[in-house]
Amino acid sequence: MTPEAFAEEATKALNNGDADQALEWMERAVAACDEPRPDLEHAMGVILMQTGKPVEARDRFASALELAWKANVPGAFLAHIHVALAAAQEDLDDPMGAFETYDKLYDLDAQHEARAGHGHLLFAMGRHAEGLAEMKRFQELSKAPDEHKEGAAQFAASVAEFTVLLADHHVEPRDFLKAHREMYVEFFDEKAAEMAEQGWMAEPARMTRADDGRLLPIIPEGARPYAAVRVDLASPEGGAGQIGDQPMIVALGGFQPLAQAPVVFKSDVGTLPVYVSSQCPWDQLPITVVIGHGNAEQILEPIFADWYVAGFEGAFGTSEGGRFHYISDPELFHDDRAVRFTLDMGRADLRAIDALLDGLETIHRVNGIDQVLFGRGHVTPPETDA
Repeated sequence: MTPEAFAEEATKALNNGDADQALEWMERAVAACDEPRPDLEHAMGVILMQTGKPVEARDRFASALELAWKANVPGAFLAHIHVALAAAQEDLDDPMGAFETYDKLYDLDAQHEARAGHGHLLFAMGRHAEGLAEMKRFQELSKAPDEHKEGAAQFAASVAEFTVLLADHHVEPRDFLKAHREMYVEFFDEKAAEMAEQGWMAEPARMTRADDGRLLPIIPEGARPYAAVRVDLASPEGGAGQIGDQPMIVALGGFQPLAQAPVVFKSDVGTLPVYVSSQCPWDQLPITVVIGHGNAEQILEPIFADWYVAGFEGAFGTSEGGRFHYISDPELFHDDRAVRFTLDMGRADLRAIDALLDGLETIHRVNGIDQVLFGRGHVTPPETDA
């Protein structure tokens, strides 16, 4: 088979939702070539992104760009690769790298390809004025279908409206957290009530019995010692069930477009620099903290550990439930100054957010905290120490 035939099979597999099979076909397409080709390197990167391998995807897109420049390919294809590379860099928490990629794209005739993506990146960092300017340029320059332009216009208008209302204190970024929690808990309660009729139990901890007879929470192999786990539902026979198979993204009333992509807003409440994303799924909530100096994981993990244990044991719920279900290992980045934990908050209430911020205040007084972000988006990379 020719490289083109292999690539066609890869496309079919990808369209059918089988990214792993698509990757196998594309590897055959690349192997069948006498020398690297920019189109196949780009296609490989796209598939790698679909299979959750953004580092490899970024490298493939970078290779595709280098090959495309040497081959003097049309500007539209170059623009397409730039946009893909920027997306991989965003996925790897490298927003500044993505900005550099977009800047290079503006030297091409097809710069309209980048405007919407660049605008969304700016929104995801809380840089609303710049993002709105980019979306306006997208409207003016893009050759995209009218429905795409209309969607972008509605999104930008929603960002602008929320920004104005925020300045006038008619809304709060915390409203996004409240909306996500309320909708998720309502959905959880409904499903739990249905399954309770069949004898299922909501929010039980995974437990084991020690040699002395005590019941102890099960800690997954390799996880932190505080990272006990609760399942959403457990059957009488010991089986486990999950409420929803994807993080629940909720639209805030009156600002439905903002559920489509993360937009980060700064809160004026309290002394900490707190930001909240328009996408903050309660059942898979990323919490990112950037400190002024020191190793973020070493400094912040004890705070998160104590807070998680309290929430796991019901400090932010009721006698009927409302406990944390899961916490990820800490993810360290930005030269060790930023750390991210992802939590399943279960049916815990918003007191959990306040309790965490109270704990972070002690760190802020000693090490300084540059940013706390609840939800999806990007924190601003800290300045390097002189």
